[in-house]
Amino acid sequence: MLNQVLTSIVILLILLVFGILVSIQQWPELPRYIRSSKWPTIPGTVEKGEVSTLPGRGTRLVTAQLGYSYQLNGTYYSGYHTETFTDEQKARSYVDGLKGQVVQVSYNPRKPEISVLRRQQLLS
Repeated sequence: MLNQVLTSIVILLILLVFGILVSIQQWPELPRYIRSSKWPTIPGTVEKGEVSTLPGRGTRLVTAQLGYSYQLNGTYYSGYHTETFTDEQKARSYVDGLKGQVVQVSYNPRKPEISVLRRQQLLS
């Protein structure tokens, strides 16, 4: 009985640490992501995508990075969007499904070179 409780606690701690690691990777983008909820959107195109596996013990973290471009008032801009996965095949499917697709890009109206791809816009 005690062994089962200890096993459950260890599993819970592993999941907690994994969640924290995933969250930490998203922190640098968080302020821009929050501000962008009120930014205008414009169609853009996913130009490329790369999948990278981060070394680690046990559960691997896999990142999918999309490179996108958009045009505003005759000027071309570009940006990157990163998602984190635990399964490499899911990350590759995500990238392959979005390469070449038109997506909605949220851009800063004061500085149009600053932009984000919002997760809900990618899934719609």
